[in-house]
Amino acid sequence: EIPYYTENAPDTYGYTANPEGPSYRDEGVGAFLLTSGNSDWAALAPKFFGTFQVATLRNVDKRQRSTFVKGYMHNGYFKTLEEVVHFYNTRDVLPTCPAALGTAIGGPVGTTCWPAPEVPTNINHTQTGNLGLTHDQELAIVAFLKTLSDGYVPPTVTQ
Repeated sequence: EIPYYTENAPDTYGYTANPEGPSYRDEGVGAFLLTSGNSDWAALAPKFFGTFQVATLRNVDKRQRSTFVKGYMHNGYFKTLEEVVHFYNTRDVLPTCPAALGTAIGGPVGTTCWPAPEVPTNINHTQTGNLGLTHDQELAIVAFLKTLSDGYVPPTVTQ
């Protein structure tokens, strides 16, 4: 859903923003280092493929309007904080989905399997991916994350 993935045709000036189109894979900091023009930095590139500078969590759930759908992670893959937290909790527990399922969240994707990683060489198996959280614990983390947004108003509790 990110426009860059469909910008694979020349514009009126002949510029093509993304020649690879939907098959483009963002290699993050590693790609930047490799193409920096600095040979010392380029030598470090393989260690940083698929890594990204992490944004702050401040306003992580702030939206222009209540119906606005956010895109989380470097490529906008996840649309809710619940999906993000569930991914970090189960990435190493669930198997890789068969290619025939595609990559859209819903159905088995995110429930019984996850799509293959874009850059598998940088997966950290010691800090995330198998947190062992219950569904209620995942929801508690999401509730906390939502408090980090300016103007947060807690939901009304009815008894």
